Amino acid sequence: MPAMYAIIDVETTGGSPSIDRIIEIAVIVYDGVNVIEQYSSLVNPRRNIDKYVTQLTGITDKMVKNAPAFEDIQDKILELTEGNIFVAHNVKFDYGMIRSEYKRIGVDFVRKHIDTVTLSQKVLPGFTSYSLGSLCDSLGIIIENRHRALGDAEATVKLLDIILKQSTSKKHIEIELNQGIDPSILPPNITLGEIEKLPEEPGVFYFKDMDDNVLFIDASKNVRREVIKFFNKNEGLPERQVSHQTITQIDYQATGNELIARLWAYHELRERAPIFNKKPKDYKFSHGIFLTSDSDGFKHLKIEKLDFAEGEVALKFQGKGTAIKVLHKIITEGHLQVQFSLLKKMTDPEQRENFKKSYNEKIERAVRKYLYKNTNFFIVGDGRRPDENSVVWIENSNYRGYGYICPELNEVTVENLMASVKPQTDDLEIQKIIRQELRKGKGLRIISY
Repeated sequence: MPAMYAIIDVETTGGSPSIDRIIEIAVIVYDGVNVIEQYSSLVNPRRNIDKYVTQLTGITDKMVKNAPAFEDIQDKILELTEGNIFVAHNVKFDYGMIRSEYKRIGVDFVRKHIDTVTLSQKVLPGFTSYSLGSLCDSLGIIIENRHRALGDAEATVKLLDIILKQSTSKKHIEIELNQGIDPSILPPNITLGEIEKLPEEPGVFYFKDMDDNVLFIDASKNVRREVIKFFNKNEGLPERQVSHQTITQIDYQATGNELIARLWAYHELRERAPIFNKKPKDYKFSHGIFLTSDSDGFKHLKIEKLDFAEGEVALKFQGKGTAIKVLHKIITEGHLQVQFSLLKKMTDPEQRENFKKSYNEKIERAVRKYLYKNTNFFIVGDGRRPDENSVVWIENSNYRGYGYICPELNEVTVENLMASVKPQTDDLEIQKIIRQELRKGKGLRIISY
């Protein structure tokens, strides 16, 4: 029986599956020769459409106001894609957006999928650009209604038809359908079926032996992709060959977002010490940069051992040398030399009192900025289910732990957020993980208190 394809294109309110929503969808069922069925619809995203999207697509808030919501058409999308290969130009985006829509209504949408970008690069080499517009121009494919779902889907059908007629297409489609992995490099006890069961979402994965011992742990924003990447790389290394022979099962834990995945994996590494992971460094804090106040109420920065009884420790370090380097950086980047000089020159009590507030704010801002922008806050992100949020707690610039909260069952108050967190230990690696994910900022929001 010939393969059946569901060629899909979506238009959205923006580019993030975790935040944005579908505003138009088109599905064309194609058997490799003929179009069997096609469906398209505007979709009410229940949020405003970005102005840039409206300029690009012509779709306005008014146009989608009375359109069906995604949950109203989800049965039709399931019907059209069931048993068919999901095809899109840049499939990661379209597939990711549709998976996110289904996740919101509690449905795990999983389909075998192929990307006409990747396939075109393999079987139609030599083009300077593989965007849908450029590729279609080069191949003489006319796109009716560019940047509308049905127009782009119809163009993708024509592109797929050209791909299927190439002699090498079958080989590369098989690789795509196998998640981009060559079955011959898998461990002898791991099948493609087990790889396909892994979620394409953030989480922690575990490689285990036949006695259920954990051999390797890692975190990723896409568990399945990271596992495939692991097996694809460095397969010639002796230690990798040994690990391949030993692995008999793959387990995973969904986390909702990459920040929790990385924190979870790090704690697991410290507890379990798997033989194929590098051992985490043993961080022990000894010194800190303290915020102290003099008798006149002016704040100062001092480096002391952590048992120093005065003031508040703002940053912790493994040694005094590192603390000195960081303090120098804080003073330089915060231009604090100017503040110190101004204060030193002031002798008039009233002038000094008027200067105190701005001086203290600049001192605090400079030292806090080096670690976190806020002192006491929660980082709230996506949870493992649509009705759940993850919570990371920072208090006095110290990591307190992470957990999950269901806003429908527990009001999102400071007290409830604190109660949802499982206590964990802070260290330099934890601080690095949190800073890196905050810089990305995707799908995370800050609640300060």
